[in-house]
Amino acid sequence: MYQIRNIKTELKEKIDLRSEISKKLSISKEQVIIKEILKRSIDARKKDNLKYNYTVLTDFRGKVKVWQDVTKYKKPQKYIQPQINLKNKNPFIIGSGPAGLFAALELVEKGFQPYIFEQGESVENRQKTVRKFWKSGVLNTKSNVQFGEGGAGTFSDGKLTARNKDYYSSIVLKRFVEFGANSDILFDALPHIGSDQLIKIVINIRKYLIEKGCKFYFGHKLNSIKIKNIKLESVIINDEKFSPEILILAIGNSARDTFKMLNKNIALQSKSFAVGIRIEHPQKFINDRFFGKKADISLTGQASYRLTYKSGNRGIYSFCMCPGGFVVNAGSEENAIVLNGMSNEKRDNYYANSAIVATVDEHDFGKNTLDGIRFQQHLEKLFFNQNQPYFSPIQKAEDFLKNSISENIVKSSFGHGTYKCNISQKLPVSISKDLHKGLINFDSKFRGFINNGVILAPETRTSSPIRIVRNRETFETIRIKNIFPIGEGSGYAGGIVSSATDGVKLGNLFFEI
Repeated sequence: MYQIRNIKTELKEKIDLRSEISKKLSISKEQVIIKEILKRSIDARKKDNLKYNYTVLTDFRGKVKVWQDVTKYKKPQKYIQPQINLKNKNPFIIGSGPAGLFAALELVEKGFQPYIFEQGESVENRQKTVRKFWKSGVLNTKSNVQFGEGGAGTFSDGKLTARNKDYYSSIVLKRFVEFGANSDILFDALPHIGSDQLIKIVINIRKYLIEKGCKFYFGHKLNSIKIKNIKLESVIINDEKFSPEILILAIGNSARDTFKMLNKNIALQSKSFAVGIRIEHPQKFINDRFFGKKADISLTGQASYRLTYKSGNRGIYSFCMCPGGFVVNAGSEENAIVLNGMSNEKRDNYYANSAIVATVDEHDFGKNTLDGIRFQQHLEKLFFNQNQPYFSPIQKAEDFLKNSISENIVKSSFGHGTYKCNISQKLPVSISKDLHKGLINFDSKFRGFINNGVILAPETRTSSPIRIVRNRETFETIRIKNIFPIGEGSGYAGGIVSSATDGVKLGNLFFEI
C-alpha cells in the first residue's frame, strides 16, 4: 500500500478522492483503491483560494511511480511487550482522567478489573458543581475543573493533538470514536471533541468499564502510602487501609497535596513549565486573519492559530487555543484564581481565546523540588481579588503593553465577572517583558492581534511542575516497586491524547491474568 500526500482539493462537502488522486498521478480512476484517509488539513496560504490537503492510504491496480508524494506505507507497529505478571485482578488506579481511564480500558481487555479511586465527583455531578462555582463563586476544592472524573481536559476544548503519532496514540483516537466521538478525529489535522461531547464519552467509558467488572470510588482521596523494603506495602484512602498489589498513579498535574505526600518516599524532580496570560479576540477577527474574509466557515471550521517566539532562553508561545470558546475559572484552591479555555463541539461562541505563556524553570522559581508548585500558588493568589472573589483581572492588550489600567469597560467571555487590573505590573518583571516581546512579534505577523485583544490572567497550569521519576521500560518509580505514575501528573505527558496514550502503554506492559 502507498501513502499519497498533498492531494489538494476544493473546499466542498463531498470530495471524490479517487478522481483527485487519478489527476495527481495521471492514472485512471479505476486504478485507485482508497483504503483510509490518514490526514486532512486546511491549506490557507492563499486566503482567497483555500484548499483541503489530504494524505490518503491507497492501493493500486497496476504499478505507480514512487516519488516524494507517493511512498510505501509503513504501518505503525507495536513496540511494547508484556513483561509484568500480576496475581491480583484488582489493580488500584488513583485518578480517573485520560491516563487512568485508558489504562483501565487496556487492563480490562486482559482480564483485570481495576478499582478506580477519584477524589472528585462523577462527571455528571462534577459538571453541576463546576457550573455552580462559575455562577456563584462557591468552590469545591475536591471536585472542580481540575479534579473529577474525566480529568482537567473534560472542561477544555477537547483538542486531540499528539506529540508523537504511533500505534498507541492511534488506539486512543479509535477508542474515542468507539465511545461516541465523531470519526473525523481519526484524520483531521487538528482534531477536537468539545467539552459537551467529552462528558458524554467519559460516561460511556465508565459504563463499559463497570460492565467489565471495574469499580469506581468517587469522593475517595489517596491520603498516604506505606513503603516496606523498597516496595509498596499499603495505602490509606479516605482513612481506610488497603494493600493493593500495585498502585497506578494517574493524579493529574494539579495534585499538589499528593505531590507533597509522595515527596517523602518517592523520587520527584521539579521540571520546567510555562505561565502567563489568556488573550481573547472576536472569533471573526481570527477567521479573517487566518482564512480571509470570504472563507466558508461551515467547511473550514473556526480558524485557530499556533504562535511561537524566542526571547533569549525563554520560549513564548500560544497554548490551548480555543476557537469559538470561553475563558473559564479553573481554580482548585480557595482564595486563588487560575484560568483555562473551553470550547464545545460546535465552537460557536463569539470569542476565541488562547493562553500566551512564557517558559519558566528553576532560575525563575527555585531549585527545591516543590518550588514550582509554590511559584504557581504565588501567582494564583496574587491575582485573587478579595473584594470580588474569583473574578478575573482584565485589561486591553494594548494597555498591557503600555503598563496601564484600561479605563473603559472591557468585554469578555469570562462569565463570573472581571475587575480592572494592570496585569502586566503584577507579573514577574522578566516574564512580563518577554510576554510583551512575544505579543509584539505575533502582531507583526498578524496585524491587529494586539489592538483587537483582551488580556485576562493568570494561566499557570500548562503542565506539571513535577516529574515522578520512573523506569523508562517498566514505568515503575525508580526507588519503589509496584507504583506506576502515568499521565500529566507523572511529568511524562501533557494533554488528553498523550496522557491517554501513557495509560495505554502502561496497560500493554502487563501479561493477561
